[in-house]
Amino acid sequence: MLVLHSHIPYVKRQGRWPFGEVWLFEAMAETYIPLLRSFLRLYEEGVRAPVTISMSPTLMEQLHSKYIKNEFINYLKACEVRALEDERYFISCGEKKLAETAAIYHRFYKDVRRDFVIDFNSDLLSLVKEMQNKGCIEVLATAATHAYLPVLDEKSADWQIFYGQKIYKKFLGVEPRGFWLPECGYRRGLEDILLKYGFKYFFVDSHAIEGGKPLGVFSGDMLEEEPEIETFAITGLSTYRPYKLKDKDITVLGRNALVSRQVWSAEFGYPGDENYREFHKHFPKSGLKYWRVTDRSKPLDKKEYYDAHKAEKKAKEHAHHFVSVLQRTISEAQKIGFNRPLIIGCYDTELFGHWWWEGVTWLEEVMREIARHNLTMVLPCHIEAPRYEAEIFDSSWGMGGKHYVWQNKETEWMWQIIAKANQEYEEIINITTRSELGERVKKQALKELMLIQSSDWFFMVTNNLTKDYALKRFFEHYTKFLRIADAVKNNKVDAGFAEWFAKVEYEDDLFNSF
Repeated sequence: MLVLHSHIPYVKRQGRWPFGEVWLFEAMAETYIPLLRSFLRLYEEGVRAPVTISMSPTLMEQLHSKYIKNEFINYLKACEVRALEDERYFISCGEKKLAETAAIYHRFYKDVRRDFVIDFNSDLLSLVKEMQNKGCIEVLATAATHAYLPVLDEKSADWQIFYGQKIYKKFLGVEPRGFWLPECGYRRGLEDILLKYGFKYFFVDSHAIEGGKPLGVFSGDMLEEEPEIETFAITGLSTYRPYKLKDKDITVLGRNALVSRQVWSAEFGYPGDENYREFHKHFPKSGLKYWRVTDRSKPLDKKEYYDAHKAEKKAKEHAHHFVSVLQRTISEAQKIGFNRPLIIGCYDTELFGHWWWEGVTWLEEVMREIARHNLTMVLPCHIEAPRYEAEIFDSSWGMGGKHYVWQNKETEWMWQIIAKANQEYEEIINITTRSELGERVKKQALKELMLIQSSDWFFMVTNNLTKDYALKRFFEHYTKFLRIADAVKNNKVDAGFAEWFAKVEYEDDLFNSF
């Protein structure tokens, strides 16, 4: 079972470059469209390789936006121009290899624009809905603004799950069965909220079920200060089978550590191979990338030129190796009594194509190899009701295996602000407003509250990765929330406020089905 978790924070009209809308446009161009094209190609060829995908509501809202669709097309056109200018420049300098790579970029962005506008009718969500109806994919719901649920209070976690379900149904037309816990973040009690809204299953990291040392995840940057890695008590359970949560009518599915490590590991995961494109080095004139990893220990100025043909060949070799790992894993599982072992690989969707440029090629070849070897890819809906029960640990797939990445000395003050904002919101929800604008104002207060709860800001602060942007966004949404709450409590919804509020609605234009 391949599970891909798709999420981009709310960046619509929140800046463009180097932070903001470009994150979404890069993910659409380099990951979502190439992956959907790949899945369709396999389906049309008769290769049955169904994939489980989660899509955060903030991502779905943005993909649905007419503004984002138009700006994305403009972004692709600009990329085509930059690639063409690079090609001409490199030819004039006698840099044949770089010119060839620039030409590849030019074709790539042109093809993506054709796929998006002509084949997909600029509507990725309708395509996702159609693919789910065909059984190509199964889509999971997740929290409304991708909040880190274990640290939220009960009521906020309830809002996040409720609106996550509501927005899923708005775009996909059916009730979701499965839920993706953002960052695989679990604490005891979250399952009760999931059950309240009719969810049948959710996913956790391997150590939440098996115990032992947590795996952690791949990211572009490592934490400056790593937490102490706790060793969880060995349970004797295995992720080779699903479990019914003890005394609860809900299924828990665990990520397989071995197949996840093979891709995610910073030390020996596939994306670190010397032939693959280097993510962090850009050509100053265009921002495009012309270098390969070379050696992960080498500084950026020592990187060598990228060769797309060698990288593609390596991706296919790695795909064959991955399937051999799957076969060995199945064999070992069968030796210890699992006749039909379930192997679940969970990854951030944006790894494929965005972080790891060759990842989409790798994944498509993996699916072809799985079909050739008569292995079966399954969706959660194919899984029979589990016969075994399990109790699971509070956990996440972040560094340290628990909540450190999102709750630590660098972020504790942010959680205190959220707690105060929760109290403020409780004070205003029951205040009667006598106008249509007043009701819109109260709805916007909830949107701003949920936006400051997004796990992205905490992750960026902890990693010191785009920290300034994360804090800017956190404070902007909080400041908007405070002014809205003050206007409701003191009945200050006057002409001046209305003018300011119109700008807020324009900037933070999401969840209009609330």
